[in-house]
Amino acid sequence: MQSQRHSWLEVGVDFVFMLVFNLGGQMLVYGRLATTGRASTFAAASLLLSVSRRYLLRRWFNTLVRIGEGQSRTCSLLETLTDTLLAFGMSIVLQWLWYGPAATWAAVTGLTLGMYVLTLGRRYLLRRLFEYVTRTQRMPLLTHVR
Repeated sequence: MQSQRHSWLEVGVDFVFMLVFNLGGQMLVYGRLATTGRASTFAAASLLLSVSRRYLLRRWFNTLVRIGEGQSRTCSLLETLTDTLLAFGMSIVLQWLWYGPAATWAAVTGLTLGMYVLTLGRRYLLRRLFEYVTRTQRMPLLTHVR
């Protein structure tokens, strides 16, 4: 079982990846419209919501694991799918709010699908990596306390 500190560490590592993908994706899809101000405020809003959502989901899924046991691969996949579907919807709404008419259905879904196909694999791998670290490490940061 993962500690709260361990959950924050996992979400923090994921945050760095999200930031890079978010800014790069905006620049790729929206080009000149992705000004420094627009891209950075969009990234800040979406990442703030993402980190909050990720941490809450991580802690909720952690309650489904018995003390002394690890999360199963199936549960890791279910957690990742749940989070990715929520994030997909949030990304679409935020793009419409930030980019207005430029956020066509093709642009919004293209950027969102591209980012979340990468996200699904990345988060599953991070979840399994941190599950492994939790099982094998006995450092104070990674204690098995709820």
